[in-house]
Amino acid sequence: SMIIALLKRRLWLWQNQFLSLLVLFLIFPIAIFSLLDLSMRNIFIQSLGNIPYDQWAFPGIVAIIGSLVIFPPIYRDFFHLRVHGKVLKTVALAPFTKRSMVISFLGIAVLEALIISIGTSILFVNIISTGFTIGDLLILYFFLAILFCLIGNLFISMALWIESATSFLLATFLTYFILVFGSGLIFELNYFPVSLEFILSLFPFSILIKTMHLSLFANIFEWTIIVPLILLIILWSAGNGLLLRKKLIQ
Repeated sequence: SMIIALLKRRLWLWQNQFLSLLVLFLIFPIAIFSLLDLSMRNIFIQSLGNIPYDQWAFPGIVAIIGSLVIFPPIYRDFFHLRVHGKVLKTVALAPFTKRSMVISFLGIAVLEALIISIGTSILFVNIISTGFTIGDLLILYFFLAILFCLIGNLFISMALWIESATSFLLATFLTYFILVFGSGLIFELNYFPVSLEFILSLFPFSILIKTMHLSLFANIFEWTIIVPLILLIILWSAGNGLLLRKKLIQ
C-alpha cells in the first residue's frame, strides 16, 4: 500500500541522515525548552488553576516541538514538488484515490511527529518535575495525534491552495505564531482581553488544547468535543483529497 511505501521512504531518509538528525533532535527540544519554559516560568509561577507552570506548560512545549516536525515533509510533498512540477505526473498515474494519498502522506507526517514528541516527553520528564504518570502521557499522545492531524490538514490545504512560496511561508509563520501564542499552549487565553480571548477560543486548536488540559489536570473528558474534532479531521482530509484531484487535473 501507499502508506507502507511512504514509511519505507521516510525510514530510508532517516537512515541516510541518522547522525545529523539525532544531534538535531537532541539539541532542538532542549533549545525550545530553554527559550519557552525557562523564560516563562519567571513570569507565570503557576497557572490560573494553581498548577505549577512547569507541569502546565509541559504538554504545550511537547506539542510545539511535534508540530514543527510536521511542516517539512508536507512542504516538500505538497508544495515544493508540486510547484516545480516534479511529482504531478507520478502522483496522477498512481493507482490510489487522491483521498488515500492525502491520508497516507498525513499519516506518515503525524507518525513522525508523534515519535519525536514521545522522545521529547521522555527527555523532559527527566529534566523537569512534571508529575505525569504513564497514563497521563498516553492521554497526552492521544490529544497530540488529533492536534497534529489538524495542523497537517491545514498545511496540506495551504500547500495545495497557495502558489507563491513567499505567501505560503508567511501563512505558515502566522499559523505557528497563533498556535504558540494564541491557542493556550504556553499561557492561558484568560490573559488576553475578553474580546480577543473569545475570538481565539473559537479556533479548533484552542478548543482541542483546552479539552486536553481538562483531561490532564481535571480528569474531565469532553467526548462531545473530541468526537466532532475527529469527524472534522476526516472531512478535512476528504476535502484535501478533492483539492489535490483538482490541482492534478489542472
